[in-house]
Amino acid sequence: MSAFLMAVFGISFGMANLPSLIVIFGFLYTLVSNVFSNAFHIYQAEIFPTSVRATAAGSAYSLSRLMSGLMPFMLLPVLNHYGSAAMFSVVAVAMGLIMVDIGLFGPRSTGRSLEDVNGDERGSETGFKNRM
Repeated sequence: MSAFLMAVFGISFGMANLPSLIVIFGFLYTLVSNVFSNAFHIYQAEIFPTSVRATAAGSAYSLSRLMSGLMPFMLLPVLNHYGSAAMFSVVAVAMGLIMVDIGLFGPRSTGRSLEDVNGDERGSETGFKNRM
């Protein structure tokens, strides 16, 4: 839900003309972005087996920081040539891909033990390894 709201508030922010709307949508985008980041880190800690959790989560986080560093080089040309609405539309497409990725391939973790979610040898075999 937070990825969807980031897409909505981001495009709204990019299309806003009035200072009050820019502040409101900028605030809402930042708020939902922080919720998304925290929820994703919690989810990430749940989906990896205990034996590789630190390495896997650290690698995923490092890759996300690397991509954050590269984003200005990808998004600034879009902003300069097409405007802020187009730039936030690119971000909205990325949020859509995240929703599809997690929705189709991410294991459901609500109300389940860590061992059950990630197929740890101590839990059932219906977790991370056998999602589909």
